[in-house]
Amino acid sequence: MDFNARVIPLHLHPLGFIEVFVRHGASLSDLLKGTGISPAMFDMQDIRISYVQQQTLVRNGIQHCRKPGLGLIVGMEMDWSFWGTLGYTIHSSPSLKEAGEAFRRYLVIAQPYYALMVSRPTTYIDCNRRVVDPLDYATDEIYEEDVRMFTLEFRVAMAARLWTLCGNSDARDTDVHVTLDYPEPAHVDLYSELPCKSVAFGTNRTAISADYNYVIKPFRPYRRRAYRKLIQQCEQELNQAPVDITFTDRVRWHIRSHFNPSIDLEQVAQGMQMPPRSLTRRLAAEKTSFRKLLHSVRMEIATHQLRSSGLSVDEVADIVGFSCASSLRRAMKKWSGTTISHIREQQGVEELMP
Repeated sequence: MDFNARVIPLHLHPLGFIEVFVRHGASLSDLLKGTGISPAMFDMQDIRISYVQQQTLVRNGIQHCRKPGLGLIVGMEMDWSFWGTLGYTIHSSPSLKEAGEAFRRYLVIAQPYYALMVSRPTTYIDCNRRVVDPLDYATDEIYEEDVRMFTLEFRVAMAARLWTLCGNSDARDTDVHVTLDYPEPAHVDLYSELPCKSVAFGTNRTAISADYNYVIKPFRPYRRRAYRKLIQQCEQELNQAPVDITFTDRVRWHIRSHFNPSIDLEQVAQGMQMPPRSLTRRLAAEKTSFRKLLHSVRMEIATHQLRSSGLSVDEVADIVGFSCASSLRRAMKKWSGTTISHIREQQGVEELMP
């Protein structure tokens, strides 16, 4: 992605950052210095800035707020309205699972750069039947340590808020846990304000987790109609987003974010608000098909679960829609050229897409 491309809506995260930065002592003039952003732009329609401009804004905020753990502070205080339609969609989600699906699919509207990272399968189920969602995507490419930590801590705080807001409060186990792959910072007390049961430092991965039923089971059925209406609005905004995404990418993202063992062409076409024939025709124009994309996503998810989770091969086969473990073994060998046993030996290694 071109980091100088103006694709980030100014009225979403950038203004959300500014609101919190000003609240914590930074002046507007100091925040905007070198960004190419002026106050006159705040009320203009469809103003977009680049990733480079946003990073300059964050750097200015860190310099002039001078507060340890500023990413945590912004993540805890930034209003959901600065996520745009996606923020309201998350609030209306019937379950945490559906909130997560919406987040992955429509993050591209607010933050195109990070959306490319979260579109890949990362969530997995561990041996204790807890859903684990890694949070350390795309931070290795941020070379300035203070900006990298701001980004990571902002993400941790927002994830904790989302999981607490949308998780099933009727589940037997409602505890949300955060693990961090870095040592306790000097501002460790700020972490006690996160809305989660525990925070563990110095682990092997930065992630958030909770019980399977807390994540998966819907518990707010009366919000489903509002959720569906907001999803339609998100789809319209996604179609208008000025980012270089092929139609094939859009279909692949939709399959991933709404994946279930029985997902089919009709479901995806309905979700993307188009006739199945139109979807098929547009994929054919890009020299692919729905069947190929679905199989590819199914195998990506299977690979990820086999490598990251504690599930048996039979359980993974069931999750991705194979009739039995032997069918998955044959399909995996054909798709990746390797065996499931070899994949399992590579646990913890970043997965390679064929």
